[in-house]
Amino acid sequence: MPIQPASAWAAAHLGFTPDRRQAEFLDLAHGRIALCTSRQSGKTQAAAAKALHAALTFPGTLYLLFGPVARQSGNLLQRIRTFCSLLGLRTKSDPDHDNSVVLPNGSRFVALPGVPDNVRGFAAVRAVIIDEAAFVDDRIYPAVSPMLAVSNGSLWALSTPNGQTNVFYDLCNTPANGWAVLRSPAVECPRITADFLAAERALHGENLFAQEYECAFVSAALQFLDRAVIARARQPYQPLPKPCFGLNELFIGIDVGKRQDHTAIVALEFTLSQSAQRDPVSFNYQTQAHLLLRSAESLPLGSDHLDLPSRIRALIAALPGPYKRINLIIDATGESTLIEVLRRDRALNQYPLTPVAITSGHQTTILSGNYKGLPRPDLLTRLRTAFGTDRISLPPATPGLAELEKELIAFRSDGQQPEHDDLVFALALAVWLAFNDKKSDFYPEPGRR
Repeated sequence: MPIQPASAWAAAHLGFTPDRRQAEFLDLAHGRIALCTSRQSGKTQAAAAKALHAALTFPGTLYLLFGPVARQSGNLLQRIRTFCSLLGLRTKSDPDHDNSVVLPNGSRFVALPGVPDNVRGFAAVRAVIIDEAAFVDDRIYPAVSPMLAVSNGSLWALSTPNGQTNVFYDLCNTPANGWAVLRSPAVECPRITADFLAAERALHGENLFAQEYECAFVSAALQFLDRAVIARARQPYQPLPKPCFGLNELFIGIDVGKRQDHTAIVALEFTLSQSAQRDPVSFNYQTQAHLLLRSAESLPLGSDHLDLPSRIRALIAALPGPYKRINLIIDATGESTLIEVLRRDRALNQYPLTPVAITSGHQTTILSGNYKGLPRPDLLTRLRTAFGTDRISLPPATPGLAELEKELIAFRSDGQQPEHDDLVFALALAVWLAFNDKKSDFYPEPGRR
C-alpha cells in the first residue's frame, strides 16, 4: 500500500509532520536502529508510524512491541490503533493475544511486557520494537533477536538514557557494532521551548537534565565507577621520567570463592618514579607512587582451593619481576585450613601474607586467628580513590582485563549487580594493602618528597 517514504506518508496521512529527527528515524532503512532521545521528543509516535508504514507495505507480517511493563508496550500499540482509525482501517484482535492489532492485510502487532522468560515461541518476525529500551531487562535482547534470523527482520531500540550499565548504553556507545545510532536531544525538538528547558535544568540539576534532555549517559546513583574513570585508567601508564632506585613491589589480592562465586587473583605492581620537579620546601625531587595492573584471573567454578598455592606460584613466575618484595592479601573467611596451606608452602612462605575478613563495621580490627577485620566501606572507598586520583593503570594488554573491566562497570555500591564481583574485590584487596603499606609514598607529608 504505502510506496512513498515513511516520513512523507506520515505527514500526508497521519495528521502530524515529523520533525527532522523523527523523519531521519522514519526513513532510515537499517536492520538495527538505536534511537537515543530526550523526554517528550515524540519517539513513540515516530515508532508507531514507522511500524504501521512497514506493516501496510508488507502484508501478512508480524511486529512485536516490548516495554519494561505491559503498560508501556500497550501505549505504543494504542498509538498504532489511533493511526489505523485515522486511515479508516477496520482492525481486529489476534485471538491468541489480548493486546494486539490485526490489519485487513493480515499484518499483526502484538504488545508484550519485557519479561525474557515469556517471549519465546514467535518466529518470522518482521520487526521487534523495544520502547524504553534502557529500562527493560537486559536479557530481553538475546531472547528476541533469534526471532529475526529467518525473516532477516529489524530490531529497533528506543529510549532515554538510564545509566551506563545496560545493553542500551552499549548499543549507543560501541562504534561499528552493526547498529545505526540516532540521537534526538531536546534542543532539536521544535515542540520543546528553550524556556521550558531552562526551568527543567534549574529544577533538576545538571546531571539529571543531561540524562533526560541531552541524551547523556551519566552514571547512575548506585554505579560504583563512572565509565569515563575506568576508560581513563585503561590508557597505557606513562611513568615520570626517572624511576627511583630499587626494585618495584608486587601486591596480590585473592578473593576466595564461596558457593557459586569464583576465586579471583589480581596482581598490582607498585612503582615509584621521580620527576624533574623539586619540592618547594625540601628541594628534594618529587616522586609519584602508582599501581600497575599486571594480571587478573578468575578461576573456574569448582576449582579446588588447595590448588591455589600452585596458581599463585605460576602467576608470580609469569610476571616480569624481579620484585623487591611480594605481598599477599586474602579474604578467606572461614578458610583457616587454606591460610595454613599458604603459610606452609615453601615457595610462598617467604612472602608476607595478610588474611582478612570483610566486615560491615567502620574501622579495621584484629580478629581471632590474626585476621584483620576490614570494613567493606573502607575497602571500596580506597579502590574508588585509586581510580579517582589516577593512581592506578589498567594497561589494555593485561591478561584478564576484559573480565575485570566488565565487573567494574557493572559493580554497584549496594552490591546488587547482576555480574560476579570476585575480581573487583581481589583488586580492592590489593589496592587496600598497597595504600596501607605505602601510605607515605601515596600521601607524602609536605616537604618530605
